[in-house]
Amino acid sequence: MNTLIKEFKPTASMPEKALIMLFDLQGFSKFFNQPDVNDYVPKYLNVIFEAINLCIEGGDAYWRLKSLRKTPYEPLPKPIHTKYLGDGGMYIWRYSDLTKEQTIYLINRLWILANNFEKINMKANEIVPVFDTPKRIRFGIAAGSVYKLNYQESEEEEYIGYCLNLASRLQSYCREIGFIVSARLDVSNYLLQEFDYKKVVAINIKGFPHEIVIVDRNDYDNLDPAVQNSLFKESLV
Repeated sequence: MNTLIKEFKPTASMPEKALIMLFDLQGFSKFFNQPDVNDYVPKYLNVIFEAINLCIEGGDAYWRLKSLRKTPYEPLPKPIHTKYLGDGGMYIWRYSDLTKEQTIYLINRLWILANNFEKINMKANEIVPVFDTPKRIRFGIAAGSVYKLNYQESEEEEYIGYCLNLASRLQSYCREIGFIVSARLDVSNYLLQEFDYKKVVAINIKGFPHEIVIVDRNDYDNLDPAVQNSLFKESLV
């Protein structure tokens, strides 16, 4: 088995605007440190990735309200790159592949998944008889220029870019919300209002001062005032 990191080609690609989605599973380390982990972790992860992929590929999102399940999800454009990250994953779309409506649909589907995560855990528990499964899934979504790195002797590729770091920071910025989107996605205010999101300013992201972000209105309003004041401000001026 080759354990060395392969060399990259000497030049990265030209920049391309992309949409980045990162997620992680809160409590995954505790879940991982249990007996017979080899039997349970792959099965559990398969259920999680199946649910996220369903948000993209379309179909019956079983975690939704029964009244909504009568209308299955329509497929969305496929990402150009995906990667497993140990306790979560990364999905990258070419920004131009998504319309503004498809972008807000993707955001809303992932928010619904995050807020009904217990139903996904219920499905997982049918084949994973472990109590301490992750209790929450957290998402960070951003947009910006990415650069593709190609390996010298294979077709594999990696991506780098400012927006990947931003998505990672958003994912863990406010544990009480756990779902934050950068306003760099440029979703219209009309669509944000239609799906009950709002823009606020994140004031304490390491390396990203005063970043305008999109959050669910109810998630934000239900925050403890002390947490709200330490992490956000509502004025965009």
